[in-house]
Amino acid sequence: MKRWPDGAADRKESVRRLDEGLRQFGTDMSRNWKVYRRSLLAVVGLSMVIFVSTVSIFADDIAVEHPYRNLQDTEDLWSIDYEPRRAHPFSEECDWHEQSISLTKLRRDNVMTVVAESDDKVGSDNRYYRDTLSVIEFISLEDNVGGELDTSLISIDSANSSILVISQEMYDNMSLTTVWLTYEFDNSAMHHWWMPDGYDVCIFGTNNQGQDMFSKVLYGSRVSLKIGITVAMLTVTLGTIVGSISGYYGGRVDEVIMRICDIFFAVPGLILAMAFVTAMSAMTSLTMPVWLGVLIPIIFLWMVFKDSLKSTLILSKDSQTFNFLKSNRGFFYGIILIFFLLGISGVPLWPELFGNFESGSSRTAVSLGLILALSGLWILDQKFIENASFDEAAPRFRAFFDWTNPWRYLSLRTIAIFIAAVILMNYSGTVGDDIVVIKDFDRLWKIQAALIFTGWPGYARLIRGQVLYVKEMTFVEAARSVGAPSGRIMFRHILPNAWAPLLVAFTLDIGGTILSASGLSFIGLGAAPGTAEWGILVSESRQFFLDDPHLMFFPGIAIAVTTLGFNLLGDGLRDVVDPKNRR
Repeated sequence: MKRWPDGAADRKESVRRLDEGLRQFGTDMSRNWKVYRRSLLAVVGLSMVIFVSTVSIFADDIAVEHPYRNLQDTEDLWSIDYEPRRAHPFSEECDWHEQSISLTKLRRDNVMTVVAESDDKVGSDNRYYRDTLSVIEFISLEDNVGGELDTSLISIDSANSSILVISQEMYDNMSLTTVWLTYEFDNSAMHHWWMPDGYDVCIFGTNNQGQDMFSKVLYGSRVSLKIGITVAMLTVTLGTIVGSISGYYGGRVDEVIMRICDIFFAVPGLILAMAFVTAMSAMTSLTMPVWLGVLIPIIFLWMVFKDSLKSTLILSKDSQTFNFLKSNRGFFYGIILIFFLLGISGVPLWPELFGNFESGSSRTAVSLGLILALSGLWILDQKFIENASFDEAAPRFRAFFDWTNPWRYLSLRTIAIFIAAVILMNYSGTVGDDIVVIKDFDRLWKIQAALIFTGWPGYARLIRGQVLYVKEMTFVEAARSVGAPSGRIMFRHILPNAWAPLLVAFTLDIGGTILSASGLSFIGLGAAPGTAEWGILVSESRQFFLDDPHLMFFPGIAIAVTTLGFNLLGDGLRDVVDPKNRR
């Protein structure tokens, strides 16, 4: 094993390669930007995406109304004060407040003053409270049956504008039990500092619950972008895995996967997503069995470990698999018979075996033991079936863990193993029969799950075509001829040369996903009523469209701008990755 001083040359070479890579990256980005900005529409699309993303990030600072968390801390809720209802953009009614004054209570308490207060609000601690308002002037005064009264019957205390003084005449009029006072108050918290006077309040108006539409549209951008980006990323990941397997291995594997994709393509995606959301309506949390949650990273770790062993320990020779199997088939029949007898004798299978251990350390030990066992069986397979050689394996194995070489240490394989190990440890520590993947599987999560479930076949078919094309190239044949494992060929040689159309499809799909999610919310299968989501905002405004079209216009234009922005961005990226434009 090398010591730290012995690795100086390796570190120097690693720094040189890193610097060279950064310089090449800068050159490539500069060339790509020159190609991208040739299209004015592509630049406009990028500006739209940046604008919407910036608005969603700084929504807390720009909006004047904000949601609060419910008692279970599972969702955002919006206060409802019904004041003013469906106010038009820039309406002065947003600075008005209507307050009821109980004269009966004042007479019982023998007082003639009342405090100007807001309606009930919900604080950060989920408790109700009221703000004290500073009154500027009175607008109207009505009795309990809607009759108009003279506003001079009430005055503002000269020493405190939050105190309303009842006149003696009204106080003595026993026919009045309750009056409704509408007044203008200091509503600076709802004014936008960056807008001119007279146009700095309720710039998008208010909805039927009296909530500021501008604030709800801003917070709706967070929900829509979260759905679009999350669904696109997970769909790309799932489609890439399935499509890579289909294209690389071909044969019956490819046939089965493509027929499954044909089944998905036979049904319109939105109709299938609607059915999927409806089927999940009773689910409150997304769980998976503990044994399955641990088995997945175990298999992944074993495959990575197997490829590492193959590249460091084993020297490949000519395969004698067929002759060996033919001459030793009795041995393999015996192994199959042993496993069959163990199964019928009541020996615990994998779920029961793993469920017998409740502590995280015990489960981790069992998991790592399985990885080592699988690796040992694979080594024996290579030794006795593939007739592989282990000559001078120890020096190669030690060189693989040469920690003095930072370039090797920071390789993707090391990071992948670390992430898989963390996942394995966390899942192994789960107590109970299920792993809770998503605790609060609300309606927004169901939209995302439905769109992922219906969207991956398109990416699978796209990446399959790219893999079929790239795997026939000379450099892939060269890697295969020197014995490179399938995982290395796939991740080091094929996928890096097949990412271009995938990136374009990913960008275009974000806009389509946002539109689909809004459509599901519009028909009642998406976000819950009252949520700050563009589709539900459009849906709630349908009944008021003729009198208050602005309630539908602003969330609708937000959907259009965001979708158009991502589509134009995708078109620009298509020009960048087109080899014809790289000159």
